[in-house]
Parts: sequence; C-alpha cells; structure tokens
Amino acid sequence: MSTPAVLKVREFQVQFPGLKIETQFEVAPGERLVVAGPSGCGKTTLFRFVAGLPIEGFQRGQVWLGDVELTGLAPEKRGLGVVVQEALVFPQLSVLENAAFGLKMRGVSFRERQRQASEWCERLGLARVVGARAESLSGGERQRLALIRAVIWKPAALLLDEPFSALDPQARAALGAALLELHAAHPVPLLLVTHDRDEAARLGTRVLSLQ
Repeated sequence: MSTPAVLKVREFQVQFPGLKIETQFEVAPGERLVVAGPSGCGKTTLFRFVAGLPIEGFQRGQVWLGDVELTGLAPEKRGLGVVVQEALVFPQLSVLENAAFGLKMRGVSFRERQRQASEWCERLGLARVVGARAESLSGGERQRLALIRAVIWKPAALLLDEPFSALDPQARAALGAALLELHAAHPVPLLLVTHDRDEAARLGTRVLSLQ
C-alpha cells in the first residue's frame, strides 16, 4: 500500500433556506476527525460532499487527497471506504463473501481474499457466522461486516456517517472499540459524523462542531 495522504476539504460552502455552512479542514493519516452537531446542522451534507454523493443547495468547494483533486469524481473513483447508518451488505451472500467483495472486485485471487476476509472476521468477532447469510445478522453484526467491507481493500481514507446511531448503547460501545482497532490496523484519514457528543469525544482525535 502506498503512503497514506492527507484528506483536505477546501472552501466548502452550501446554502439552504435558513442554513449556510462554510468550512475547510484537513485530516492527516492516523487522525480521526469527528463532525459533530445536532440534527439538521449539515453534518450529512458535508459527508456526502466529501464522498461524492449528490446534495441539494448551492455548493462550492474542493476535495483533495494529497495532491490529487477528487472534486467532481464519482464516488467509486475516489478510493474512499464508506460506512453509513444502514449497513450496506448483500443479504443473499454469506458473511465471508460480503467481507471479501471489495477484494474480488479488485481482482484478488480467491484464496487470498478468503484468507484476508477470514482474518478480518476473526478480528471483529464474526468468525462464528462466516458461513451465514448476511440477512440473518443482528444490526451490530451487520455494521461490523460493513466496517470490514469498507477497510479490507485498503482505501485511501474512511468516511462514516452515523454508523452506530441505530444500535443500543452496548452495541455502540462495542462497535466504537472495533472501529478504533480497525483504524489502528489501517491508519488512513478518518472522517466520522455523529450527533453524540460523548461518542465524538471517545472516538475522535479532533472534533469539528457544526451548529
């Protein structure tokens, strides 16, 4: 894997009736920048801009990864691992097949992607369900699987939008710990959106507050 680069957002601006957001920031490799604030303050809008997803409202700004500008590129061309509140898994595939999917799309051999997927499932507590269909998993297990899918192919940065908000407190705490372990193994720039101030303090190395 190449040396991780700094994720940079420059001169971001978006405007809705009654809401205007202006910000810019950088996230260095190994950092976890948490975007925190109440509902409706624009956290997810900022997330979608960085991820390359469509957003409403007048907007301007640039997204850079090191010296490469990502602005205008489709999400799949940005090299970013993305996790959202609704775990994105293929319900008809097994846990192991889901975990290995990103490697399969990048031409990794069957044996190697099975090895890596098995290691990640072991690390994040899914070893006992690797043969089960993803549709049979609990919410917390699905999010663990979504985390594996986002990181296993070694993306250039990780973006997470309220990934634990639908879970109970115990599952949230467990998934937060899993995220820290995952990021330690793959220390790229990480951007996390949450409305939970305690979660922001627990998981972030820095916090960007939106009001």
